Amino acid sequence: MAIYLGSTLISSNPTGTGALYLGSLNICDAYLENTQVFDNCNQPNTSVVLTVVNAIQPTTGTNLVGDLDGATKSGQPGTSFTAFNTSVFLDQYYSWTSGPTFSGEVGGTFPATGSITRTTTVGGTTSYNPPPSTGTYTLVETGSVSGVTFGVAPSTASQSGTIGSSNYSWTITATLASGYVVGTSITVNGSIVLYQGVTGPTSSSITLSGPISQTTANIPASYSGSASPPSYSYGFSMINNVSNSTASQSVSNLSGASVTGTSGNTITIGGPAGSTWDMNAEATPNTNYVWSGGTQPASANQTVSGTMPANNYSGTTITLTGTTVYSNPATSISLGQVGYCSNEACIDPGSSTTWWYQGNLLGATLWANSSLTGANPAPGYYSTGGGTTLEYSGGVSSTNNSCYSSTSYIALGDGGNSVTACNDPLNDYFYVTGSTNPQSMNGVWDNQDACTGAGAGFYSDGNSWNQTNSSGLVINFGTC
Repeated sequence: MAIYLGSTLISSNPTGTGALYLGSLNICDAYLENTQVFDNCNQPNTSVVLTVVNAIQPTTGTNLVGDLDGATKSGQPGTSFTAFNTSVFLDQYYSWTSGPTFSGEVGGTFPATGSITRTTTVGGTTSYNPPPSTGTYTLVETGSVSGVTFGVAPSTASQSGTIGSSNYSWTITATLASGYVVGTSITVNGSIVLYQGVTGPTSSSITLSGPISQTTANIPASYSGSASPPSYSYGFSMINNVSNSTASQSVSNLSGASVTGTSGNTITIGGPAGSTWDMNAEATPNTNYVWSGGTQPASANQTVSGTMPANNYSGTTITLTGTTVYSNPATSISLGQVGYCSNEACIDPGSSTTWWYQGNLLGATLWANSSLTGANPAPGYYSTGGGTTLEYSGGVSSTNNSCYSSTSYIALGDGGNSVTACNDPLNDYFYVTGSTNPQSMNGVWDNQDACTGAGAGFYSDGNSWNQTNSSGLVINFGTC
């Protein structure tokens, strides 16, 4: 059942459009006995949910406001709702090229149950047009190479310009010093400006440039590579004016340089300018010579420090001076009196006399004193003691000559052979050495000093015999 006011339906919830009031009280429903004749009571609300799609190109700089994605409206089923309202505004320096447009913004009625979706799509295109601004770019240099100078033009470390329309530009020139040689190629940010093997002086440039596109930036300029300094020569020569001496020279404490050669009394040193060293020259007296005054003078042992100059060749000469004197001490020898043969000198040495000589005894001249002056011995043989003699004739002709210190005077038989000698009466007397037994004798002599041999023959004591040569020396023996 329904109730009308004229033609207006005031019941039939949820599609009714009217209401009944008792005073200020809204009447929800009414019954005629058991029959409901009016129903205008509230039902559970239903909803409408908004989905917003931002299709503006580009989306950067856009800001959506108003009803946004997820916005919800609720109400009684069948009742009407108004359209959602979404707006957009742009950030500074952005403007619309086209649009904006909004689609899908319409009203409607709430569903009988649950929820429904409404979609709003925002469209349009924008552009960004900021006012001109300034960017500052700074050149940052790193690295260095010995012998290479890196010049920058312009010399200012920073360059400024309008962002988007200006450029930065620095020209870097690498200059190789005179005489330097590039080892590893010289580079700026990895780009070669001076190639390996190039010799200075020379230079080459590279430009670092690009657009100024931001407020600040650092532009690197990294230098790398290697170069060797020029090598020069220095000659260290020596002159030795010290007589009776031997001179030597040496170089020590080399710093940055090296010895590159020697020739005669000159040592050549090679290295870069500024390299240093010490050079020494020293004279040493020869054998049997000493320094006059007893000590080596400073002029005979000189050390000079050198520094390589920056030119093609330089040098210095050390001249050694000083005086040496002869200092070989004389050697003494004690000799007996002179004899005309070696045996006489041994058998009758007489009193001893000291004589002096220098160096080796063999071939030496004997002198009367240690200054090697005065008289010399007479030619002949002299006992040196111990059964040896020295023969002297203006110089020692022989030494360590053996001799016999004594002789024996005995009777012997003699003959042309051993039988004759053994049977010869013992009535001939001879001087013998070594022993009185013919088998142990070493010589048979005609005189006491054993200088003159008895000659070639056979000699016997009646029990044994010996045979001598022309000098009287025993060469054979046997028994009778």
